[in-house]
Amino acid sequence: MIRKKIENMEESIFICGFMASGKSTLGKALAGELNFEFVDLDQLIEKREEKSIRQIFREKGEAYFREKEWEYLLDLTRNFKGVVALGGGALQNQRIIDHLKVHGLLLFLDTPMEVIVERVYNSEERPILFNESGKIKSKETLFTELKTLYSEREEFYKQAQITIKTPLFTTVQEMAEAAKAKITRHV
Repeated sequence: MIRKKIENMEESIFICGFMASGKSTLGKALAGELNFEFVDLDQLIEKREEKSIRQIFREKGEAYFREKEWEYLLDLTRNFKGVVALGGGALQNQRIIDHLKVHGLLLFLDTPMEVIVERVYNSEERPILFNESGKIKSKETLFTELKTLYSEREEFYKQAQITIKTPLFTTVQEMAEAAKAKITRHV
């Protein structure tokens, strides 16, 4: 019965959450668990633009990146069924959230800020890690900026139909199984 419900799902599952919350990691595991295809929106943008996100931000600015992000997301909602890991800032306005909820399930991956700061600090691919001179920010500065940015986006994340709190799980597989169970109850 559960397998039939999942197989008959006609919509995608969009994983949202703050940067470095583990959306891609959970997305891959969940796609495997559901026997769905997986797409990482940030990787799709990098492939189609032939530049890293950091390069896009540096060369063309955030506004250009957000425009492309929306364009590729619209394309996915029309032509793809599976699990999609969104970028941390993909939910920029109510129109995007409403659109995604019409075309699928929105799953919020809720990860503690301390974990996020550590992950961002250890990844040189994150544009927010660097100041205007290209130097790595202090952890304190990074924490303050990330906390502020998160508070601006939180109202959008919390509109997801499903929430997964990462500290409740010891493995990604456990998290994927819990997400599958919640999705099954929702469809």
